[in-house]
Amino acid sequence: MEITGIMKCVNFLCLIAVLALGTTSCSQRTESEKNAAIAKSFSYTITGKTTAPDGTQVSLVDHDNTLQQFVKTQVTNGQFVLEGELAIAGFYDIQIKGMKPYTLVLEGGGDYDLNEEHGKFTLTTSSSNAKDFMQFNAKYQQREQEEKSKSTNKSQRVRQLESQLPLMAAKNDGSYEKAVDEIQRLSTTEAFNPRTLYADFILDSTHRSSLLLPYFFKYVSLDQTNYKKFDVALQGFDVELQKHPYFKFAREKVDKVKDFYENMPVFPSITPMNVQRDTLNLNDVSKSKMLIAAFWKASNGNSKADIKMLRTKEAQLNALGVQVVYFSLDKDLDKWTKASKDLALGKQSYFLNYNDQATMENNFGIDRTPSYLWINPETLEILSLNGEDPAMPKFVTKVKEFIGKN
Repeated sequence: MEITGIMKCVNFLCLIAVLALGTTSCSQRTESEKNAAIAKSFSYTITGKTTAPDGTQVSLVDHDNTLQQFVKTQVTNGQFVLEGELAIAGFYDIQIKGMKPYTLVLEGGGDYDLNEEHGKFTLTTSSSNAKDFMQFNAKYQQREQEEKSKSTNKSQRVRQLESQLPLMAAKNDGSYEKAVDEIQRLSTTEAFNPRTLYADFILDSTHRSSLLLPYFFKYVSLDQTNYKKFDVALQGFDVELQKHPYFKFAREKVDKVKDFYENMPVFPSITPMNVQRDTLNLNDVSKSKMLIAAFWKASNGNSKADIKMLRTKEAQLNALGVQVVYFSLDKDLDKWTKASKDLALGKQSYFLNYNDQATMENNFGIDRTPSYLWINPETLEILSLNGEDPAMPKFVTKVKEFIGKN
């Protein structure tokens, strides 16, 4: 009897184990199937309430191409319903005519209930990706507001100290020097850029199954210092979700930078002319520690302002063994000649012809100004695709640190 009882107990436990394994297997299969479905077409229904007048048009459009409209309806008794089928899960905008669009993530199997009240939107949904985006958006807006407040307080403090400087100087008690130090510290402190939150989200390992992870790659800048981190993040992204176009875009963006730095092309053999009609000869600067190639346009005010700032720092750069060569992406030769003379750029100012400009854009992605390449003068190897902004207070210090590391 005892043996029989034990056997029954063993059989019962085995049955429970089998059922448990079956349940786990089903759960895993369901999750896998759910992720795979994100790259497939799906039906959706969005119900909404709004304070917009009856008859107001409500439409669903592509977030990245607002000209692509999928479906539209009208407000009736303060309510609307948008429903249809979409080719793929992703970011879409609900546009209530006369209002700022509301962005959300649409995916299959989710419930979407949107409430609009005088321009303020509240979404109730069962979609995990849509919830991810709402939480991120709230965090972003909060941090953005905090930084605006800090910036305002800092500006007010600087103005207050500056107004008190004459009185402090008269006292001769050391308060003047302390105030100047504080003004300098406040003026050189870099504010937190909320866009950094996109990178933080991508690099946080808890988001490997979030569709936001590859999409946010459009907001991050990749360079030699960080591309490996983002490469690792993509490698850990859910395998099924890698079928989605967002992932393919992110993968291509990282691979392009990765290939560039791991198979680094050198600065090309180009022969632009300077203001004295001499052609470029980089052998003249081959003994320098680093070469900064500065790309600018006489027709771009911001570009000219940055180049003017870089010009004032050339003496400090030369003391570090750094040479600067200026390349214009202008189309108008006369405008460049005048602007180059106005900025006193000298014989190190060159005008790129059409082919040279095409080479810079194709090889290094330089199609806007100002842009800076940092180059090894001896080998012409590109050390950095995104050289520091010369308008920043710590520019020369960062150049010195970079030379030390490279």
